[in-house]
Amino acid sequence: MTGKELLRLMLQGGPGFCQIAVTNACNAHCHFCSFPRVAPGERVMADPARLCRGLKVLRDQGVNYLCLTGGEPLLYPALLPALGRARDLAIHTLLCSNGWLLTPAYIRDLKIAGLSTLIISIDGPTAAVHDAHRGLPGLTGHIRELVPELRRAGLDPVASVTLSRLIIDLGEMLRFLEELGFRRVTFSYPITRLNSSYLGFADHYSVDFTPAELYGWFSRVKELKAATSLHILNPRLALSELQRRLRGHPPRFPCLAGYKYWFVDWDLQVFRCHYLGEPLGPLEEFCQIPPIRNGCNACAIDCYRDPSVYQYLAVSVADSLAALRRGNWLAGLGALLHPYNFLSLAALLEGRHWLRG
Repeated sequence: MTGKELLRLMLQGGPGFCQIAVTNACNAHCHFCSFPRVAPGERVMADPARLCRGLKVLRDQGVNYLCLTGGEPLLYPALLPALGRARDLAIHTLLCSNGWLLTPAYIRDLKIAGLSTLIISIDGPTAAVHDAHRGLPGLTGHIRELVPELRRAGLDPVASVTLSRLIIDLGEMLRFLEELGFRRVTFSYPITRLNSSYLGFADHYSVDFTPAELYGWFSRVKELKAATSLHILNPRLALSELQRRLRGHPPRFPCLAGYKYWFVDWDLQVFRCHYLGEPLGPLEEFCQIPPIRNGCNACAIDCYRDPSVYQYLAVSVADSLAALRRGNWLAGLGALLHPYNFLSLAALLEGRHWLRG
C-alpha cells in the first residue's frame, strides 16, 4: 500500500471490512463449532451472481478488505471467480480454511485469483490432537507439506488458534506452529453463543471458561508475544481491553461493527456482526444500510475487537476533520489529540505483520 493510499484511507476513517460466509457446509467435525451439525440436505452455497453484484456494491461503499469463510470456503464451487471479482475491484482478500482441500495447483490458482492472505485453523499442540478434533486423519501432515508451497506462491499463511481446553500449554502450542512452518498466528477467543445465522460456536466444555480463566489466557498471550519468534497478531492493547471488560470496566475503544465492519451469511444477508441477530438487509442493498455507531459492548469477538483498536486512530482523524469542516474547532482538536489515538497507533504498528503475504 502506498503512502498516498494510506493517507486516503486515514481521511476516510480507515478501510471497510466485510466477512462473507460463502457456505454453511463443512468437511470437519470440530466440537466447538456447530457447522458439523448442518445436515447434507441443509447445506447452502451463496448465489454466485448475487455475490459478484454485491462485491461491487461493497467496493462502492468503501469496503476495501474481504474475508471469505464458511463452513469450509474451499467447498464453495465459485470461490475462484469470487476472488477474481474482488481482485478486479481492488478489494484485498483473506480466506479462512482448515486446509484439507488445498493442493499445490489450487494454491497457485488462489494466488492468481488475487488472494492476499490465507488463514489456516490449528486446534491443538500435536498432530494427534488437531487431526482427531477436526475428524480429518492426516490433516496436520498435509498442512506441514503445503506450508512451503504456500510461501513459494506468496501466501505466507497465518495460523488461527481458538483458545480452548485442547491446549494445556500455550508455549507448547506455539512451538508446534513453528514446527509446522508458520511465522504468524492469531488467537480466536472462545465463543459459546452467537445470535446471527453464523454457526462458528458451540456450547461445549472445551470453550466454556470462567472470567478468571479467560483473564489468565489473555495474560499468557501477552507474555508470549515477547517470548516467541512467531508474530502473534492480537495486539496487547486489545487483550488488555478484554481484561478490563472481564473486570466490568467500560470499553475505551468502541466496536466498529456496523460502521466499518460487517458479516454476510450464505443467504447473502448482511448482519452488523456475527454476534447480533438482526439482519440489516440483502447484500445487493448494502448501500441503503445506514452506518451504526452506538458503542456496542455485547461480545468479545476478536474479529471485531482487535480491528476496532487498530482503527480507532483513523476514525478519530475522520471525526476530527468532519468537526473542523463544521467549524467546531474544539471538538475537532479534541478528537485529533485524544490520548487513545497514540495507544491505537502503537497497536497498529504492532499489528503491521498482518500486511505480509
